[in-house]
Amino acid sequence: MKSINYILPFLCSFWILNAYSSDDDVASCPQIESATMTINGEIMDFEIFGRGIDLDNDGSGHTLSLYLSSGYYSPQQNTYAVTLKLPYKETGTNIVEEFNYLRVENATSAEGDFVQSQLESHVTVNKNTCFSATFSGSATIGGNDVVITGGEINHVYTDPFD
Repeated sequence: MKSINYILPFLCSFWILNAYSSDDDVASCPQIESATMTINGEIMDFEIFGRGIDLDNDGSGHTLSLYLSSGYYSPQQNTYAVTLKLPYKETGTNIVEEFNYLRVENATSAEGDFVQSQLESHVTVNKNTCFSATFSGSATIGGNDVVITGGEINHVYTDPFD
């Protein structure tokens, strides 16, 4: 009976300490805002111009979408756009469900999904306040080989998701 009196407070304190710890505290938000990648040997900076959360088709969870762009629209269009889609609040290796790439140069455009070809990704932070990931991959898009290396996104949302 005495051993129960010693074990019970220990177990209760262990349970209380774990009840107040959060997985969100493990990985912190990035300190530097950036979205960069090297495309076919050219280092490029991207702007994160949008984000969204959609309910999954089967209602089992939510999908986070991030929208990135780089380039200019005039005098001649020379732009890149990337859309990432992945499970909201999940982290890990190769969890990106879509990595849509669009390249527009002058009057010609080409687009494709790197996940359908070859994409390696690692999401380290995916919270309601911020996102961090690294990625690289290759795909044949519009008849051209496109190789992305050193991709990195570090983003803090202006307004947190509810």
